[in-house]
Amino acid sequence: MTLPRPYGLAAEFEDADQLLTAARAARAEGYRRFEGYSPYPIRELFEVIPQGNVTAKFVLPGLVFGAGVAGGFLGYYMQYFIAAVVYPTDIAGKPLNSWLAFVVITAAIALLFALITAFGGTLFFEKFPRIYNPLFRIPTFHRVSNDGFFLCIEATDGHFHPNRTARFLASLEPLQVWEVDCE
Repeated sequence: MTLPRPYGLAAEFEDADQLLTAARAARAEGYRRFEGYSPYPIRELFEVIPQGNVTAKFVLPGLVFGAGVAGGFLGYYMQYFIAAVVYPTDIAGKPLNSWLAFVVITAAIALLFALITAFGGTLFFEKFPRIYNPLFRIPTFHRVSNDGFFLCIEATDGHFHPNRTARFLASLEPLQVWEVDCE
């Protein structure tokens, strides 16, 4: 029998101020992989919780640029190959590989490749679509859409230790602390 992998520890708080205080304390304690859940956006919470995927922030722009360049080369080569190699036609004595005739399609294909890479890369790096969240197993988590405030510290955080993190969350005086499993 294998034990379920821990997803993290979650704590429920009474109001937004307690959640914000808990998030600030978690950040000060050294946690970097945690998330806050509330029924409405809390601007200060976005400033406290680390946002975004660092890999995506540095890798995705390069991938999008590379895909755009590759799409531009492919678009230009495709038109050149058709106009100069497969079906050469002399029109008004112009050269067969006149780049001015190829600009619009080259730009369109470059843009198409870049957009598809940006969309697919965002889905990949941000792990979308994520239809199920392990926090859904918490009996009162449904309250997050109405009047619940939750803070979850993920087990993938380098500072995470089950007992120490549970004591830390309990010291913040939440309504309850839950251990959340992945499966």
